[in-house]
Amino acid sequence: MYDAIIIGAGASGLVCAINLARGGKSVAIIEAQKRGGKKILASGNGHCNIANANVSTKNFYGKNSKLIEEIVKVKPAQIVEFFNTLGLEIVTKDDGKMYPKSMQASIVLELLEAEIDRLNISKFYEVKELNIKRGFEVSFNNSTIKANNLIIATGSQAAPQLGGNSSGLEIAKNFNHTIIPQIPALVPLISSHPICKSLAGVKVKAKVRLFSNDKELSSQIGDFLFAKYGVSGLSILDLSLKANLALEKNRCHIIVDFFSDYSKQTLLEYLKSRIDKKRDLKLQLWLGAIINSKLSEYLLKELKLDEKSEAKLNSKLLKEIVEHFKNYRIEISGSREFKYAEVAYGGVDSREIDSKTMQSKKEKNLYFIGEVIDTVGDRGGYNFHFAWSSAVLCSSYCLGVPKSCVQ
Repeated sequence: MYDAIIIGAGASGLVCAINLARGGKSVAIIEAQKRGGKKILASGNGHCNIANANVSTKNFYGKNSKLIEEIVKVKPAQIVEFFNTLGLEIVTKDDGKMYPKSMQASIVLELLEAEIDRLNISKFYEVKELNIKRGFEVSFNNSTIKANNLIIATGSQAAPQLGGNSSGLEIAKNFNHTIIPQIPALVPLISSHPICKSLAGVKVKAKVRLFSNDKELSSQIGDFLFAKYGVSGLSILDLSLKANLALEKNRCHIIVDFFSDYSKQTLLEYLKSRIDKKRDLKLQLWLGAIINSKLSEYLLKELKLDEKSEAKLNSKLLKEIVEHFKNYRIEISGSREFKYAEVAYGGVDSREIDSKTMQSKKEKNLYFIGEVIDTVGDRGGYNFHFAWSSAVLCSSYCLGVPKSCVQ
């Protein structure tokens, strides 16, 4: 009989297991994959954006605002302290993003695994045909184990190639929990606009504004990438959740400003200052000298100005160029599937989970942590913050382990 069985060896499951074992609890981890923590390895382009120094309630989206408030009470300094005890040093960038000093995601997982082994935590990997009975009797691979507490840390359907699945949702359903349908988040968006396919692979810095039924929902400045299927880049990933939620009921489009460093007036004046009638360059060369040449060529063709030269420019034509490059409309029809999403929105309804303990309100001694819950964070380390913090809340409040237990 274990004190706790944790289903899922991802970010939240591993940290929860370590905290519990450090507090003297007997723990077993059950994982479907050959190795847990694959999302840790893939995070931050292989660097692992482990947390963010600027965390606030505004960085999270879910049905239970009280739970989000409790998550934010777990400070980044506590997360740093925990990882320091594993031997990991963390650096904080100017934008608040926190990384391992080595900038290697692999070392984060290896140190977690080393601590799991040091604490002699029972591990059952490559588990198939999992069956859970009330009283927390768990059967798999011709074996059965029991525990006083059951912790579900199975993650979401995002990135199935890294182990993402809906198994935790099925377990929750069996304990009469409500499930909020999951949708991809931090994911590229789909558009049939011909510019996307024509300029596939072109990446620029841009300001992107998201609209639903002509009402502006949000905006982001950052990388903007054209792709055969639509649009991507960091600016799009940051807008994707709001886009997908809006698309459930309404039409969506984005307005892209390819000269985000300039107002319309300052851009107009800048372009005027660049005109040299003696030089008389073709406009695609003249404009391609200050913005991606493939982009400028495409937009000038749309304006039917590609054959003109700078000497032919006048105030009217300059205003047309400014308007076109700073207010480019692209309709959005959906997003790419879970395979291309970093996280998922939706899951076990967080209103049915105690915000201070992560315990189910429907089944005593049943807990949910991490991405299986209907709460998702912004890009930039916030989803890991949620994973670590929910694990801390569960191990600290629910099972009597002090929050500072890091010996």
